[in-house]
Amino acid sequence: MSSYSFSLRPFERRRLWKAAGIGAALCVFPPLVVLLSLDGPKLLEHFQKVPVGLLGLCLSMVLGAWLCHSLRVLITVRSLGYPCSWAYAFGTALAMEFGVAATPGGVGGATLKAAFLKKRGMPVAESLGLIATDLLIDMVFFMATGAAGFWAAFTDPRWQKMWASATLRRVPEGLWGGVAVFGAAVLLSLLWVKKSRSDRSGLMEEVPGAMDSPPGEGPWGKTLEALRLGCRVAPRLFRRHGNAVFLCLLLSMGQGVCRFGILPLLVRSFHDDFNLLPLIPLQAFLWAMSLALVTPGGGGGVEILSLVFLRALLPAEEATVVVFLWRFFTLHLNWLVGSLALFGLFPRARE
Repeated sequence: MSSYSFSLRPFERRRLWKAAGIGAALCVFPPLVVLLSLDGPKLLEHFQKVPVGLLGLCLSMVLGAWLCHSLRVLITVRSLGYPCSWAYAFGTALAMEFGVAATPGGVGGATLKAAFLKKRGMPVAESLGLIATDLLIDMVFFMATGAAGFWAAFTDPRWQKMWASATLRRVPEGLWGGVAVFGAAVLLSLLWVKKSRSDRSGLMEEVPGAMDSPPGEGPWGKTLEALRLGCRVAPRLFRRHGNAVFLCLLLSMGQGVCRFGILPLLVRSFHDDFNLLPLIPLQAFLWAMSLALVTPGGGGGVEILSLVFLRALLPAEEATVVVFLWRFFTLHLNWLVGSLALFGLFPRARE
């Protein structure tokens, strides 16, 4: 009998709670300030136009994405011969979602997944290879839907008109205050990253193999070596466990539809006569930007960029409501529930 939750020493737990709090502040508050700086009192009227059933459907899609992700973890870990229960796989998937949402550049996602899998006996090299395999599988979804989305975006006359009008002139005057808040959030995130680096000696103990670096390679020598070894795991998975990879490919499709279908559904609730397929590559672009904008989850910056595009598609207040709900379901909910998984607040489960 054991808990699926990741075991943490008291000092580690306090440090993670501190990091989670900072990540939450930089992930949640800049977007709220950015969005509420626009016609805050008027937004409530437009929120009331969103059907309750649609919100329930969006929540179901979030749950579906988590389910697909956890099944992928379960299948791949077991196919490599390591013990893993459904509860542990679910906790690992949610902890990874938390790491992506709550750390600058989303770097905490892979770190937490590797740490959770190490508890199941998987070497870091293999876990990094597993993460690389997952990325390759996800690319199939983006290649399939992205190609169709780009085709629609550049051949549909209405989308051509939208691209032509999607400029910074679409940013309303009230949003420039939000831009200033985002700039402050970037500075705070950079300070956080600098502080984390200055505290590297304490954090090194939590990165498997990082303290055993060969002379001349620096403290991350073993970690880089693990990454190189991990690149060899992906081909082995494809060769020896083709059935598992195929199942994960199907689950990746389901996860992608659930995760990237939320924004089209929300836009459809306000604009029911529009080709929504180009929103898939648009979300891929915004997701990539969220990793490059330093703030956890791209908080503040992604909202500004998405409003630049969506205000060319929807009326101003409706676009703001869509962005608010979209980010809640795809970012803030991941942070909230993922933190519960990480800190073991779910019921205990048998292994």
